[in-house]
Amino acid sequence: MKTISLSQARNNLVKLIDKAKAEPIVIESDGKHSAVLISTEQFEKFLDAQEELEDIAAIEEATRDTEPSIPWETVKKELGIE
Repeated sequence: MKTISLSQARNNLVKLIDKAKAEPIVIESDGKHSAVLISTEQFEKFLDAQEELEDIAAIEEATRDTEPSIPWETVKKELGIE
């Protein structure tokens, strides 16, 4: 990952957007990492991965649920769906 200063980023934004398609670019402000410029493709991959992790967490939480379940046949009968 390439690291550049905020002033360099301001002066070269168009070129950096093109370079970010190949690798993430870290932008520093006052000597500290403050932002990362990435391609839209990489961003979409990150979003997909985050959604996958959220789904996994939801499944794990559901499997920890100790409440007794109601059989589907009982639910259908109570709702008049037969």
